[in-house]
Amino acid sequence: MDENVKKDEKRVMLVREAEEGKQGKLKAVTKMDDAGNAQTADPQETDLSKLFDVNTNEPALEAFFRKFMETFQAPVKTGFSEIFIMAESVLEKLIKIELDPQLLSNYRVDPTAELSKMEQRHSEGPRFEPMDISKIDMDDMARKGIRMEDMEPYLRAMSYGHKSNGLIEMHPEMEQGGMRVTTKGRVSLEEQADGTLKVVPHYYREKCDLDSPFHGVLLDDEAKRNIEATRHAGKVIDLELEPGKMTPCYISRDKWTNELIHMPVSQLDKRDMIKNAALSEGKQLDLYSGGKVLLEGYTTRSGYLRDAYIQVDAAERNFECDHNGFDRRRYQENNQDIYRQKRAEQGNPLPDGPRPMFIPKRVFGVEIPHETYAQWQEALSTPEKRPEIKAIYMRGLKFQGEQEPQDRWIKPDFEAGKIRSYKWNPDYTRKTVQTPAPRQTQTESHPTQTPQPKQERRSTRQTPAKSRQNKTNGVGGV
Repeated sequence: MDENVKKDEKRVMLVREAEEGKQGKLKAVTKMDDAGNAQTADPQETDLSKLFDVNTNEPALEAFFRKFMETFQAPVKTGFSEIFIMAESVLEKLIKIELDPQLLSNYRVDPTAELSKMEQRHSEGPRFEPMDISKIDMDDMARKGIRMEDMEPYLRAMSYGHKSNGLIEMHPEMEQGGMRVTTKGRVSLEEQADGTLKVVPHYYREKCDLDSPFHGVLLDDEAKRNIEATRHAGKVIDLELEPGKMTPCYISRDKWTNELIHMPVSQLDKRDMIKNAALSEGKQLDLYSGGKVLLEGYTTRSGYLRDAYIQVDAAERNFECDHNGFDRRRYQENNQDIYRQKRAEQGNPLPDGPRPMFIPKRVFGVEIPHETYAQWQEALSTPEKRPEIKAIYMRGLKFQGEQEPQDRWIKPDFEAGKIRSYKWNPDYTRKTVQTPAPRQTQTESHPTQTPQPKQERRSTRQTPAKSRQNKTNGVGGV
């Protein structure tokens, strides 16, 4: 199930050299042979894309773990003392913060536990084996203008029959030995009769063609609207996959290439429970008819609880999850307990009390000036210096939810243990002029007298009555 997790992201390995009486240096594994012999380099001076890929080399990895256990139990320690495995993107972030030991410890692995997992997978019997990527036809790739380094981050998923989870640049030949064009698309692997693998391109198109017949069928207006809005037709549609034979199918638009993809209904494994969350009969009917249903309290691969809307995704041969609009705090307490338990099982329990503050070298994607970083670090360890710390103005900060970079004042909040941003300089105190209240004096004769509001004084003009001589009263007059 797609949970917006990069399942096929390249994972790399760090090792700590074994040195008697002191902590050894951290090294990144660049190569590993089938016997488990590893070549290493300084992780801060190495191109991360050239590091050993843990995901696609399980036999070598298993041999490495066994060799590690043998040398670790020897009286004289040689080789490596610790192993860390993480995603390439995680290592990139750790390098920026000088491979912080506390954060790095979260990625320490136990070779014994890893070997047990491998043996368990082997004992489960026959399973779908990945394709051997060493059999890829490189000459065919060259004609299609596809580079191995562009494809490498997606090779693990591709070896299991999936398309690359993203677009790569291609420069295919218009004709053999002729002019090349620049385009982009997804790629997948296809096994040939001679056992070799060919890379199949799935080219990007600007817009999905919904008006032309699709496998002999014109889509109705409802299906077109659904595909444009959600990528999925929202219902089962009969397609002519074979001449004269109609097959019920799900239809989706590929989110990367805009290609229209079908999947026969018979190819979907129908279940009454998905990710440990039960589906009622009504939800099953809606879901397997192509609709979107609510899946409450399902369990992620990491063991946490979440809610999501799910729908059949024909382009990915799976279910698509939509987490928009849900309260992520609904299972917060339960998920925090799971996280504590996992840390304890790994031998790295969470410390009691509040988490100590950490000063990063970059905030919101921008590097902190060296002098300022040194001052903040000194104030972190010397509380007496904290009142002297001033905010700095930084430009081009990237905040989550903001499309454009922002300029802000940045200052550490040592009490809260956070780095905060401000639109205005927090060190500037605006002086407000307070108008003193009118002073009231009390006389000795009336010490408790409450002043009464002044009444409006109106002057009344006394005009003498004029004589009404020679005048008569009108009708109704007095």
